[in-house]
Amino acid sequence: MKQFFCALLLCFSITAIAQIPYGSNPKVGKIIQVGDIYMYYETYGKGEPLILLHGGYGSSEMMGGMIDAFSKKYQVIAVDSRSQGRTTDSDAKELTYAQMALDVNGFMDLLKIKKAKFVGWSDGGDIALELALIHPEKIDKAVILGANFLGESKGVFLKMDTTWKMNPADPLYAKVKEPISKYFTTYERLAPDKSKIASSKKKVADNAFNNPNITLAQLNSIQVPFLVMAGDHDMFTIDHTIALFKNLPQASLYIVPDASHASPFEEPELVHSEILRYLGKKYRRLDAFYFWR
Repeated sequence: MKQFFCALLLCFSITAIAQIPYGSNPKVGKIIQVGDIYMYYETYGKGEPLILLHGGYGSSEMMGGMIDAFSKKYQVIAVDSRSQGRTTDSDAKELTYAQMALDVNGFMDLLKIKKAKFVGWSDGGDIALELALIHPEKIDKAVILGANFLGESKGVFLKMDTTWKMNPADPLYAKVKEPISKYFTTYERLAPDKSKIASSKKKVADNAFNNPNITLAQLNSIQVPFLVMAGDHDMFTIDHTIALFKNLPQASLYIVPDASHASPFEEPELVHSEILRYLGKKYRRLDAFYFWR
């Protein structure tokens, strides 16, 4: 009987979470003009500001699990990046991670946020890196998942094996299929101007192919604590992830075992708990002989 009530309570909890339409919540969703675009964002919880930056082609909707997990401790601000989600685009400007970092900086100024913690997934991680280059004073600590400091054209992106398919009977497939399927329809459901969907998708693809272009010297100049996270079967080579970790002077590293680029969907409890652990403690410089000196 006890197991039955525990299961029932869990069911109610999951249903309650699912009823919050993260990324499309009219109760908290707001739009603010940032330079030449109108940026959509949602705010949840109280405490220190924690800004969430989503992946390419997506929106703050894909960060729903993180919003729910982190808003219990932080004031979570989930934004839609330029030309994605419900945020508009400007035909006059090229879509780059550097430009999106400028958007975030302008957004923070308008909301009078002097400094925040950041969690950026995929493209969101690249934006956080660019922001650390131009406005490091705005970042307290940052967590980046499946990020890259060189564009896909530089050979850092793994080639897809088209001969291999995931077993549909695998429980993981059922777990991840729904959020991933929803992600692939983001533009069709949320784009403020449906006539620009094709051009926006091309902009995002061109940006990911060509950008970022951050040098090792630039990475080494970043004096902001970063947690570099990736799945051990991420889309970007493990060597590239290690290079990113090694060249950020105040970096920590966490590789999610048995996970891909979609690790927050595959292993949400593990990913969320590690992010909260990292954000909740002060950065401490370590070396291999820390306890042997």
